[in-house]
Amino acid sequence: MDARPKHLILSDWIRARILDGSFVDGQKLPSEHELSAQFGVSRQTVRQAIGTLVNEKLLVPKRGSGTYVSFERAVTRPVTKNIAVITTYFNEYIFPGVIKGIDKVLSEYGYHMNLGITYNQTSNENTLLSSMLASGVDGFLIEPTKSAFPNPNVSLYQKMVQDHIPAVFINGYYPSMDFPYVTMDDYASGKLATECLLKHGHRDLFGIFKSDDIQGHFRYSGFVHALKEHGAVFEDRRVLWYVTEDLDKLFDPENDAYLLDRIGSCSGIVCYNDEIAVHLMEVFRRRGKQVPLDYSIVSFDNSNLSNLGTVGLTSVDYPAERIGSEAALKLLRCINGHSIERNGSIAPVLVERESVFDRKNMQ
Repeated sequence: MDARPKHLILSDWIRARILDGSFVDGQKLPSEHELSAQFGVSRQTVRQAIGTLVNEKLLVPKRGSGTYVSFERAVTRPVTKNIAVITTYFNEYIFPGVIKGIDKVLSEYGYHMNLGITYNQTSNENTLLSSMLASGVDGFLIEPTKSAFPNPNVSLYQKMVQDHIPAVFINGYYPSMDFPYVTMDDYASGKLATECLLKHGHRDLFGIFKSDDIQGHFRYSGFVHALKEHGAVFEDRRVLWYVTEDLDKLFDPENDAYLLDRIGSCSGIVCYNDEIAVHLMEVFRRRGKQVPLDYSIVSFDNSNLSNLGTVGLTSVDYPAERIGSEAALKLLRCINGHSIERNGSIAPVLVERESVFDRKNMQ
């Protein structure tokens, strides 16, 4: 049973029919009396629901006549009810949650998802964009591939603009492209993770960040600014950058000595995500080091990996399903010609577990 206020249920019902084309521009809405009888609510509840949609510029009241749908669909191409969804990965880590959020919204509004995976390779992105543009879709939901680097597929994104096919980025964006996006506030996330270690008395910190995705740059920026704001030492040698293709080699047992030497005397480590943190904990295990007694770790995503080991990871939460659903809703509004806030960043929340040792209590 839906526990939301009745006016929200009704406004969502009307909005859904506007978005899916059941109610078209200029069409008269059923009367207050008809909606009241259909939904078993008061006319005041109906007025409240309609008022919400009038404020959203989806409806317009006409004195003495009724309430009318007040927009024209932006799409002049044939409507396919298909949405292209392109992510870097699919069936592991945070991605099932993102896909679930997208699918829930698209299904609710009568759209179908065409899913493609790039494995964070720009050549795969090129193939997927080309084939989906050729097949015909109403819009794109895209997690950028290597978003921190110049993108070799610019011409395909330009074609989207020329053909008036809307797109929304998820998790990151290409700085040179003016598309709306839904992401975590990765700068604030980096600060929050770093401040957790500082709060617990760690002053010598090390950071591991991904250089080919823009999220890594923002998390690094938050890391640096938190150190400076709290008067802690920042040195370039205390940051390790990696790219997607380096991951397996970086944590190969033959590289353990190098990693420990790079970390040196730093007692606290900020890891780009939970996957990196778990790999690093395995390095420490092989070398007889303990988390959190020898090294404290904070990471990002609060994924299922954060609870797999004997020591739970303190991690910045990633609301995967929410990000997927918000991106899908934003795209549907773009498809239907509604104004949107182009940039959507979600404030971070830290989930604290056992991977951080409180050095302030040390004698």
